Amino acid sequence: MQFRRQCVVVVFSALLALPLAAGETGRIVAVGDVHGSFEGLTAILEETGIIDANLKWTGGTATYIQLGDLFDRGLHVRETLEFLIRLQGEAGAAGGRVECVLGNHETMNLTGFFRDANPEVYTTFVDAKSEKRRKKLWSAVKSYRALRDEPTDDAALEAWEIEHPLGWVEYADALEPKGVYGKWLRTLPTAIMIDGALFIHGGVSPDVAGMSVDEINKTVASELKTFDTARHYLVSQSLVPPSASFTEIADMVVAITYWAGQEDSTDIIRRHADLLEPLVGINEWLTMSPDGPLWFRGATRWDEEIRGEEMAALLDGVGAEVMVVGHTPDPEGPIRVRCKNRVFLIATGMLSSYYEGGRPSALEIVGDTFTAIYLDHREVLVGGDELDKAAEMPPGVREIQVARR
Repeated sequence: MQFRRQCVVVVFSALLALPLAAGETGRIVAVGDVHGSFEGLTAILEETGIIDANLKWTGGTATYIQLGDLFDRGLHVRETLEFLIRLQGEAGAAGGRVECVLGNHETMNLTGFFRDANPEVYTTFVDAKSEKRRKKLWSAVKSYRALRDEPTDDAALEAWEIEHPLGWVEYADALEPKGVYGKWLRTLPTAIMIDGALFIHGGVSPDVAGMSVDEINKTVASELKTFDTARHYLVSQSLVPPSASFTEIADMVVAITYWAGQEDSTDIIRRHADLLEPLVGINEWLTMSPDGPLWFRGATRWDEEIRGEEMAALLDGVGAEVMVVGHTPDPEGPIRVRCKNRVFLIATGMLSSYYEGGRPSALEIVGDTFTAIYLDHREVLVGGDELDKAAEMPPGVREIQVARR
């Protein structure tokens, strides 16, 4: 009997060490922040059996969920985007799903806030006409500056070119509403609910209390559309330069709102203010707020003893049994479970060149079993009865840790 129990542990441990069979019905694999780490992303997806060595879909009917932050810091952003767009088609043809949700770095880039973009990423967008396009953009910016008596000399051009290297124009164009990546990104939800499991980049906070997943998604999509419309209007009226950043646009909205309220304001200024009124308070939008679903860090940082019940109430309010989030990397630690096994933190600093000690990881969900997957091992975090029984057996080839729900 002792021998038989040890054999069960050996076999079970060996199975955990291998990718699960492709095509397992009801299987979900979630991956946290990528930040341009294409190599890390594809390595962990191959380890999970979602793709093969040729980067082709082998996940069968499984669902792969990418929790946002594809952009910034790392170099291989474009490769990552191309890969995910292609993989969505392959998965669908096989009866599987690839679902991507927005992260705060997606919305930053969609609104022209390129603060954290790796400058080398722009070089991946350079083509034979890049120099010509950049000169054309500078010509438009120069005209805008001339109207305001701003510098347009060689020194000004040199400084502008440093901020807008070759490839910048193509990068920005690709993220426009009709751009090759901007169009796709604007179709992505902020949150996805599957069988009571909520997948969201930052998490649910008091700011979204009482909102449904559908309402959260519609609100963020509406805010992005409002921003796009306002940016187009501001550029068309020469109120901001064609290369305007998020900060320049937000500052201009504040300025116009102020001028419109002055006694000597003009009709045209007041008309501008009326049209731009939806952008007043933009920093409090769900898309931008530090307590919104894209930026919230309470799932990671709230004291469980003090605010654990509040977090549970927030999950109940949105109809979620569990929540899986990224956003706040813990490169020195594993995937973590909080709030009585209701919150899973899966950002582990995949871009190790930026997050020292970081590593690729994935969370696999099959029924009521939640397993952390790394490139060198697997660990059951929350499991069902069969795994509980296996954990009670004598130590075998692999130690199995199970936390009961």
